[in-house]
Amino acid sequence: MKRCLILATWLLTLTTLWGQEDARSVIGAIEVRNSGAGRVDMSYVMAHTRMRVGEPLDRSHIGRDVRSLLDTGRFSSVDVDIEPRDEGVAVVYVIRRKMTLGEKVIFTGSRHLREKKLRSLLDLGLGDRVDDHVLGVRTRAIRDAFRDDYYPDVALTWDIEETDHAQGLARLLVHIESGARSKVKSVLFEGNTQVGYSDLRRAIGRPSPLSPLWLFRKKRYDSNQMEAMRMAVLGVYRQRGFLDVVVDYPAVEIDAEGRQTITLTIQEGIAYRFGNISVEGVERFPQAEIDALVMARTGDTASSTLIDAIVQGIEDYYGSRGYARARVRPLLESNRAAGTVVAVFAVSEGELIRVGNIRIRGNRRTRDKVIRREIQLYPGDILNEVKARRSERKLMNLGFFSDVRRYQLDTSVPNREDVVYDVEEKRSGQFLFGAGFSSVDNVIGFVEVSQGNFDIRSWPNFTGGGQKLKLRAQFGSERTDYQLSLVEPWFLDRKLSLGLDLFKTDLNYTDYDLERVGAAVSLSKPLPGPNRITFRYSLQETKITDVADTNEYVYADSPSETYTFNREENVIKSTLRTSLIHDTRNNPFIPSRGLRATIFGELSGGPFGFDTDIYGLGASASLYIPLWWNHVLTVRGRGEVVETFGGTDEVTISDRLFAGGGRTIRGFGYRDVGPKVVRDEPYTDTAGNPGTNKVVRSVGGQSMALGTLEYTIPLVDGIRLAAFYDVGGVWRDAYEFNAGNVASSAGVGLRLDMPGFPIRIDYAWDLEADDELTGTESWVIWIGYDN
Repeated sequence: MKRCLILATWLLTLTTLWGQEDARSVIGAIEVRNSGAGRVDMSYVMAHTRMRVGEPLDRSHIGRDVRSLLDTGRFSSVDVDIEPRDEGVAVVYVIRRKMTLGEKVIFTGSRHLREKKLRSLLDLGLGDRVDDHVLGVRTRAIRDAFRDDYYPDVALTWDIEETDHAQGLARLLVHIESGARSKVKSVLFEGNTQVGYSDLRRAIGRPSPLSPLWLFRKKRYDSNQMEAMRMAVLGVYRQRGFLDVVVDYPAVEIDAEGRQTITLTIQEGIAYRFGNISVEGVERFPQAEIDALVMARTGDTASSTLIDAIVQGIEDYYGSRGYARARVRPLLESNRAAGTVVAVFAVSEGELIRVGNIRIRGNRRTRDKVIRREIQLYPGDILNEVKARRSERKLMNLGFFSDVRRYQLDTSVPNREDVVYDVEEKRSGQFLFGAGFSSVDNVIGFVEVSQGNFDIRSWPNFTGGGQKLKLRAQFGSERTDYQLSLVEPWFLDRKLSLGLDLFKTDLNYTDYDLERVGAAVSLSKPLPGPNRITFRYSLQETKITDVADTNEYVYADSPSETYTFNREENVIKSTLRTSLIHDTRNNPFIPSRGLRATIFGELSGGPFGFDTDIYGLGASASLYIPLWWNHVLTVRGRGEVVETFGGTDEVTISDRLFAGGGRTIRGFGYRDVGPKVVRDEPYTDTAGNPGTNKVVRSVGGQSMALGTLEYTIPLVDGIRLAAFYDVGGVWRDAYEFNAGNVASSAGVGLRLDMPGFPIRIDYAWDLEADDELTGTESWVIWIGYDN
């Protein structure tokens, strides 16, 4: 009985204490305490927090409130204190505001860069909020600019001086110590007997002096790049099974002219092969499925690349099923005498995790929705690590960000985590200009202005909407082009790409001038796999003017039929074109593997009205086959027809198909392959004897087929040799393909893959002409990529 009384007394006391604790845990007051300068708006804080007076204190809300306030970008630090009060507890938000710039930034120290340039790189003006974190990010651009100009040891410091405590205004002073200017003379490797110099040089990203890329690469290194260089060399060896390799930190010698000689000393060790391989720790999934992910076999080279691929494959298996915290540790036990390594992949499976909220940080210009629409995760989903990483890559591929970091934050809900994408924006606009020479267009020049993160609704900066704007003018002695294009990649917030184009082209041919002016609207949608369908409607006015030759010609293959060039045109063409594209190339500019294939059909006139009733059908494909030593075999094919219908009797010369010259059949004159017309032109020689010259003109056709085989060999970075074979023909009537009437050529070429200005130089030998009237032209020079 005594024991029961004691127990009852204890339970009553404990219940009373719990009741008092519950009472004290009710929020009786919420306060905001300013630990810095300026004023903190209570209503602004309450709008971004969850805790309210009268509600029970939920400590899980504290972390969320802190993150929410920091995400606004207004505050440097946020702390939450819980203070006991008579009416319960008081929640006190202790907040330090970022200072607001009230004056122009003052730069002191090195004057290597003009102040205007420094201000542009820092990108901070009156009214911007600053603290040490902001400046740590913003000064990175200045630091990089100095390093690009061979000041590897540049150091920046800053001081934020308060000028008005009540308003939170400050003055910013940035001090720059540039250090000594120093270029890299050479990079040397010592101790490398198993790996060649050229392989190590490529690994550290240093082009050969024979490569044109040497002119575009900055030949300087700072301390971070020195370590990256060392790690790159380690990576080359470990990829080849040298798991014990040691690479010393680079030694630097500076000569009297301030030029650096960098030396990396290497202790290679031996190349290992795999012994026994196993996976341990698998419980949630079938062991056989995990074992199947191990791509290595006993006797294979113990490459770090292969080890990493196995680790990534197993982690992706778990990660794609919501086990985002699953980790795989490769445990390697080497036997130096036998030259083998036993590999055990130890799996820590973790728990199934779901997505809480998706948080975006760091975007000052880019709209949240532009980022969110590229993320393949949604609140409540299992946290698919593969999709999360793919979303990270998609954000980087937008071209708006210099860095994208992803991480998870714990929430109050067990096994539920918020996913944060922290982006660092970069300049997305470009201004380009240049000049060059083409064997077709002769001397050419161009000017281009583009903005890859355009927003037509965001006045006055017009950035942040993810749209793409380009204005380009190209001018030369034979051709002039003007183009304005705007692309909305997510029309109506769907995966529909809407394009708007305005264009004007002037072409000066031997016998006439051709002018095209028009506008187009296109709608493109991705299909399953690497496929896309595009619909494009264009309205175009075509003029043929300044016809220089008004003589009567006859067709070379049908002398009874006449042709004249005195048909000046002024027609309006209304066209709908549908294209289906399949693209698996690994690089859109210089691919080494993959296939790009296109099928299209277009209809002009008919239900779309105006002056021209024609239709066209075509297909093209480019297959890139990787071979040994980075050699690539390219196979290209193209076929096209154009035909009239309705009230149009013939296809005008501006809509016909032509071949010959660069990008079609090299070795022959530009537009020379295909149907021709001729006439006899009388003349009298110096002795007074009469005679005739045969004048030949190409008039194009309604059917065309082209094929190319090209083999490229990389010499050094940015330079490739090419050998090619071209074949094809153009025929007068639609659907007329005569294999006995084709032209073919073979040749060699040089590919100069300079960034933004690729040059193609080819020399071709004509093997067979489609007829005896086709002219030849051995040299072909053009600016642009092959595909």
